[in-house]
Amino acid sequence: MKLKLPGVLLGAVFALTACGDDDSVSIYTHNVEDEMQPMVSDMEEETGINADFLNLSSEEGFSRAESEFPDVGAEVHWGQLHSLALLAQEEDMLGSYQSPEWEDVPDEFKDPDGQWYGWSYWYNELAVNTDIVDELGLDTPSSWEDLIDPQYEGEIVMPDPSVSGTGFLFVSTIIQMLGEEEAWEYFEQLDENVGQYVESADVPGQLAAQGEYAVGITWDQAVTEFVEEGYPIEGVVPDEGVGYDLDVIFIYDGYEDDENVQEIIDYVGSEAGMESAAEHRSMVTKPDIEGTAGDEEPNIIDYDALWAAENRQDIQDEWDSRFNS
Repeated sequence: MKLKLPGVLLGAVFALTACGDDDSVSIYTHNVEDEMQPMVSDMEEETGINADFLNLSSEEGFSRAESEFPDVGAEVHWGQLHSLALLAQEEDMLGSYQSPEWEDVPDEFKDPDGQWYGWSYWYNELAVNTDIVDELGLDTPSSWEDLIDPQYEGEIVMPDPSVSGTGFLFVSTIIQMLGEEEAWEYFEQLDENVGQYVESADVPGQLAAQGEYAVGITWDQAVTEFVEEGYPIEGVVPDEGVGYDLDVIFIYDGYEDDENVQEIIDYVGSEAGMESAAEHRSMVTKPDIEGTAGDEEPNIIDYDALWAAENRQDIQDEWDSRFNS
C-alpha cells in the first residue's frame, strides 16, 4: 500500500465559512474553497441570500448525506458528481424543483423532473512538470498507455478512486475503454509507477507543480490554474480520450419548497450564475457562455455516467482489495 496524503494540503477540506444565521442556506460541496468562496459571494450579492458551505470530497459528501438522510445537514449540494447525484436520486434523497432559469440549458445536462441540474462539466487531464521531465530525461507522456512505461516508476501521483471523484472518473473511464479484465491489468502495471495515492483531486497537480513528481493525474481546471500561476506545468489530454462528469446542484428531499433554496437553484442556472462559474471552470452548460477553456474541444469519450454510478461500489471494492489493503 502506498502512502496517502489527505486533501488538507490545499487547505480546502472542511472549510466552513462563517455565516450561520437562521436565514442562511447550508451547502455541501466538493468544490475547492478557492472557487466556491467567490461563487457563493457572487450568489449572495446577486440574491441577498446568505449561505455557508462545507467542503467535502465527492465520496465524503455522498456518504455524509446518506448517513444523515432524511435530516441532511445541508439543504443544497452545489458541486457533486453526476454519478453520485444519480445514486442519491435512486435512494429518493432528492427533492424536485422546476427552475425557469434552466430552460435554455440542453436536456442532457438536467433531470426532466428537476431533481438535479448540471452547471459545468470537467474531465481528467495530466499535469506534467516539464522541468522534472527534462531533468530525469523522461518522455512527455501523451497517452494513458504511456503511463505504464517503466521510465515513470515512482514519478506518478494520482487521487485514490475510493475517496476522490476525479480518481473514480479516471478508473471508470479506463474500464469503459478497455473492458474490466484488461483495465485491471493496466492498473496493476500503473501501480508500479505510482509514488503516491492522495485523497484530493487537486493535490496531484500541486505535487507535480512543486516538482515532487513528474506526472499528476488530475482534472482540467487544476492544470489550468497551476499553469496560470507560473509553475512549469504542461497539460496533456491523453490521445485515447478522457471521460467527463457533470458537476451538478440539487436540493435534498424536504427542502424543495424553501424559497431561498429555490432562488439559489435559479441563480446557478441564470446568466449571472453561469458567468460567475465560467471564471473558475473550463466549460459551463448554458449556451453561449465560454469557460476558461474558450473554444477548445477536448477529446472526450462517450462516457456512461449511469454505468459508472451502478458499478461504483464494485469498482471501489475491487480497487481497495488490490491497492488499499
